[in-house]
Amino acid sequence: MDVISNEKYLIARAKESTDPYKAKAWIIAAKTLFPNDFGVQFEAYEIEKNANNFEEAAKCLSYIVMTFHGAHQTPTSLLNEISLMTNALRIPEGCTTPEQEFYVKMFQYISYEVQHQILLLTAAHSNNNLDHCRLILLLLKRFPQAISTHAPRLLETLIQNVTMPSFKEMLFNEAIPLVYNRAPELAPKLVHRLMAICFEYYLNQMLNDTEDRARTSADCWKKIFEILDFCGKILKWEPFVLYKKSWSKDVYCQKIIHIYNLDPFRSTESKQILFCATIVFVLALQDYIGYSKLRSKDGITETEVILVEALKDVAPDVKRRAHDGVLEIPHILVNAPVSPDAPNCLLACQSCWQLLHSNDVMKADFAQLILCVPQLSGWVQKFLIDLYVCAGQHEETATLLQASTGTTMTQLEKSVREFALTLVQGPPSVHLFEQMGTILKHLPHAPSRGYYLENVSLGKTARVLMLMPLTKRAILHYLVQTLIVLLKPKLIDMECSSSLLGNLLVLSQLNWPHESTTVEIIFEIIKTRRLFAYLHFTSYVIQAEIIEEFMHLWTHSPEVKLELAMPQQSLATGARRIGTRGADKGVKEDFKQIIRQQVARSNDDIDELLVQFLQQQQVTLVQNVFDK
Repeated sequence: MDVISNEKYLIARAKESTDPYKAKAWIIAAKTLFPNDFGVQFEAYEIEKNANNFEEAAKCLSYIVMTFHGAHQTPTSLLNEISLMTNALRIPEGCTTPEQEFYVKMFQYISYEVQHQILLLTAAHSNNNLDHCRLILLLLKRFPQAISTHAPRLLETLIQNVTMPSFKEMLFNEAIPLVYNRAPELAPKLVHRLMAICFEYYLNQMLNDTEDRARTSADCWKKIFEILDFCGKILKWEPFVLYKKSWSKDVYCQKIIHIYNLDPFRSTESKQILFCATIVFVLALQDYIGYSKLRSKDGITETEVILVEALKDVAPDVKRRAHDGVLEIPHILVNAPVSPDAPNCLLACQSCWQLLHSNDVMKADFAQLILCVPQLSGWVQKFLIDLYVCAGQHEETATLLQASTGTTMTQLEKSVREFALTLVQGPPSVHLFEQMGTILKHLPHAPSRGYYLENVSLGKTARVLMLMPLTKRAILHYLVQTLIVLLKPKLIDMECSSSLLGNLLVLSQLNWPHESTTVEIIFEIIKTRRLFAYLHFTSYVIQAEIIEEFMHLWTHSPEVKLELAMPQQSLATGARRIGTRGADKGVKEDFKQIIRQQVARSNDDIDELLVQFLQQQQVTLVQNVFDK
């Protein structure tokens, strides 16, 4: 017969007793005689646990933990029990089993000191990093005073494993909110890495949300600025501003300049300048691109908006380079319905871009931050094109346009940009009309909507730019107004052809009465010459006031000879033109018939009519422009 120790004998008598009171008496005797025996103490705990006695079980477990946790090897049964407890503590309220509920209630009777030790003991014996992080989070939630001690290692582990979804979710949903108001001491490199990870995470989150993008965007920007503030407190940076949607971008830019000026060495390698300027750059860029995409009422389709030169004299433009490292941005006109704040966003982008490219170190760090979010590449390309347009750097603009692909820019946008660029690079050429033909080929076929451009032609003024929606109506207006700008100076020459006068009349019908003054000049020239022959009148002139003016000429200026129709449009028997007034009675009737016909067409779609005119009369228009 095997001889057993006294301790095991007492434990065995306690276990075999069917009377709980006798069993407890046996174990009390054992505890008294052998207070440092783990088996005795653990059996005492098991008896209280089986009796569902939370308070007594908590006392027994507390004694065991504080007595035996420092042993050379913590007993497996103790580790298993603690593991069951910590697992139960992580389960949401109302989802626990009766056994798990016992552990939760018992834990409430354990002192803070022992609770702390239990969680530390479990974390130290966890099998993997994820379990370890979960336990440390549980520890910090219950003992916020331990954040300064355990948060640095927790954050470091989560950051090192952030590529795995579970770690990333834990970092953003639990760890950062937990330590936000108790910023721990962290190594600067770890803080920089944390800031970069958060910036990338929230940017991707807002860019990938297609359902409620506006709300998601505001929430994510708020969090990005909060993380910047959090990291700034750890590194003792000059406080930056928090995000406020209604604030002008100038508020952020002025704060960056203030921080920059605080450094006596103007150290643009500062990580604070890097992160602040990058965040404000992308914030302003998002708004600028957002303002440059007009969403339809159904919320499905979007219309691009591009930056082009406002029309003026077509003499070669002088390149505008930066002076003392500062780029002068010209005045930018905004065409409805583009937001009036769009130019301010572009200016903020330019300011941050310039600062972020002030030296090679800053430039490389900035590129690394931006490349983490692939969707930003298209935005940056659009911004750079507009930046070069602002600077009047035509060669650089052309290079970027050539490099653009169908994934980042539609053929229509590319064609309009190239047309605008050709227009400001020198005197008009035949190539300009070839580009116009390409644009007309890619215009949307749907009926025109939206607005004509405002202040599209400025005459002899300082250099001005405009943000133009790529709608059918706005593009057509830009093309038509370009031709008007090219043709109007020829009105000074009294020998200009009737073809030029007639084509200008047709072009002036768009966005009437914008060019009514030009029409008045044309009629004065006709009266002076006493002759006007334009055989495309019946095809393209439908504006009621212009038709009325011709009727007035016919009635009150008999000396003016008008030829307004092809011969086959006159009476079939005579095959005559509408010619000198009073040649015969049939001429008068023909004229009235044509006038009635054109008045009846006054409600035709003027946009479609002008598209047809530009396509069908391109050769004549080229002749008008290049005739001396």
